[in-house]
Formats: sequence, structure tokens, C-alpha cells
Amino acid sequence: MKTEFKTEIVETKQPIKVYSIIFGILYLSANFYIFLFDKENHNIYLKYLSIIILLFGAYFIFGESLKKPKVVGVYEIHEKHISIYSNGTENKIELNEIKSIFLKYMGYGSWLGHSIYGNKNFLKIINKNGNEYNFEILLRDKKMKNDFKSVLKNIGINEKFDFTKMNNSSIEF
Repeated sequence: MKTEFKTEIVETKQPIKVYSIIFGILYLSANFYIFLFDKENHNIYLKYLSIIILLFGAYFIFGESLKKPKVVGVYEIHEKHISIYSNGTENKIELNEIKSIFLKYMGYGSWLGHSIYGNKNFLKIINKNGNEYNFEILLRDKKMKNDFKSVLKNIGINEKFDFTKMNNSSIEF
């Protein structure tokens, strides 16, 4: 019977939407020019520019999942309390003081997911005093996810726990 769980609190970079939209348009234009446009009338400079854009696109599609998120703290569940170490401070929340725990579940790390290190799983803890703790935790693999579930069940706060599966998650919690 497992009663302790430990993971990292992380911070992942969000892509800037304007750049993503501009690069998406360039990527589609490069695909159109290379693969659909009349090959006899290709401008050599546009052809090389399109190839460079396609290579950058391949990096962003496949290379982003290889970037490790920035670790900003540690999240631990014990038999009597939850410890949150972040930015040089430690917050301890007694289990009987917890009003609710809410998880926005994306999945664990895999080649099929967003990242091999773990996906964006946002955890929100509200205690009876009204204090909220919002952060992003890392669930590395299926074993870690199952450990998290079993600890919540074994320490008796499973009835206070709720989760939402994000739209693009293919993995059940």
C-alpha cells in the first residue's frame, strides 16, 4: 500500500500565437510551392527558401517534444500532509485542511504525447481557508500516473479529488 508520491513542479514555455500562425502560413505555402506548384517554373531561390521552411517545420514538429520543461519545484504527498517546494519556499497543507484537489489531465510522457518528459497536467489545491495552489506537475509514465492515483485513494482524499481530461488527451486517467 503506497502512501507517498513525489514529482516535479514544472513550467513549460507557451508558443507565441502570432509567430505560430505566421509560421503555419509559411509552412503551408512552402508545401504548396514544393509539392503542388508547377515544377518547371520553380524559382531556385524560392525553392531553397521553401526547403529551409520545411526543415524548420520538421524541427518544431518533432524537436519540441525533446525539450525538457523547466523544473521550478517539487510536489510531495505524504500520509498526513502535502508539501509544495517552490521558489525557495515550502508550503505544507495538512490533508484534513484540504477542501478539494482538481487535476486537468493531459497524459503522461510518451512518444505519442506532447513530450517524452511528461505532459501538461495542471493541479489546483484549495484548502479550507480559501488558499489556492495552482501549478503544473510532471507525470513521466504510466507507473507514475498509477502511483499518483493509488496514493490519492490510500490516504483518504480520493473523495475530494476531481479531474478533467483535456480535449487532446488520448490517455484515460
